[in-house]
Amino acid sequence: MHKHLFPSIVASGTPREIGLAHGKGAKREIGVSIDTYKAMFRDYSGIEWEDACRYAGTFIDTIDEYDADYMEEIRGIAEGSGYDVDEILALNVRSEIVLQGGQVGGANSGGCTSFVLAPCMTESGSTVVGQNWDWKMTEKAGCIILHIEQQKKPNITMVTEAGIIGKIGFNSAGIGVALNALSSDERVEGKVLPLHIALRGILDSVTLSDAIGATTKMNLSCCAHYMLGSARGEGISLEVGPGTFDALYAEEGWLAHTNHFITPRLMNIKDTSRVILPDSFQRLGRMRTMIRSLNRKATFSDLKAMLADHTSYPDSICRHEDELEPAAKRLGTIFSIIMDLNRGEMYFAPGNPCNTEFHLLRFQLLNRVDSL
Repeated sequence: MHKHLFPSIVASGTPREIGLAHGKGAKREIGVSIDTYKAMFRDYSGIEWEDACRYAGTFIDTIDEYDADYMEEIRGIAEGSGYDVDEILALNVRSEIVLQGGQVGGANSGGCTSFVLAPCMTESGSTVVGQNWDWKMTEKAGCIILHIEQQKKPNITMVTEAGIIGKIGFNSAGIGVALNALSSDERVEGKVLPLHIALRGILDSVTLSDAIGATTKMNLSCCAHYMLGSARGEGISLEVGPGTFDALYAEEGWLAHTNHFITPRLMNIKDTSRVILPDSFQRLGRMRTMIRSLNRKATFSDLKAMLADHTSYPDSICRHEDELEPAAKRLGTIFSIIMDLNRGEMYFAPGNPCNTEFHLLRFQLLNRVDSL
């Protein structure tokens, strides 16, 4: 592993054993994540860490009902890292905790830009999913590359915040996912599922329909957009709003998304993210324009150039901290990722893609579906 990449951890075995390896291998990074969210919960929502942990504990029964393996893994992370279970839970429900303070979407809306390209659009003939992940720059030191080898589910490779069990990545069944934050001040009553737990459900899926079902069988406690791709040659843009969802199919061979609702069924939702991040419209327009203007099948160099685009700098696709903004509101691109779902390859830049080298990482996906 290149010294400038995020720490890489391999975890295998039972859910508890996977959690133990994650916790032991990423103890320092988990500490960074906890420090980041202690400050964020307090500064954005007026919530102290102890209160956040108590609130996180209220999700245990829901997570157990959704998939009991996930709580076992979370308990393993706690045991391996030396932190309390509720502290690891607080990381996995960090989006939901921020929203409890009334800062609707403000701290939850990272300005990410994502895309999926079907094989007809790529030089490699593969399905490709990618994005820039924009967030608080302090959390860069809390990120890891996690490879999970499971006994009864697909193997997973993802880039995640240490301690969080579901994030951006792909699996050995050829399913990949990217994430965009969305927000609304509408609320769902009753049982709700944390969005990062739903992300893990996607990464444990074998088909795109499984992935959609994993995201929508329970209401999410936060709005989210999941950019889904399959090595079988398909792409789906899945928007999840308060108590409802909608999906777009990559009929033209590609899709792009940023941080506002765009599907027809959800156009009437009160979308607070379009106010919080007005640059979302520009970033989406730029990504769509660049994809449409290609006069050939997309190469890695083409995709890298799109993710490094500085139109509307600093609030561009390649986002840089705006020195004119208050420090607490500044966002930057923490990493850039392009995933080839057919080859099991990840092009990964641990920073702004305009000035950070992309590294080609290959993963042996041991239980790859033979029928792909």
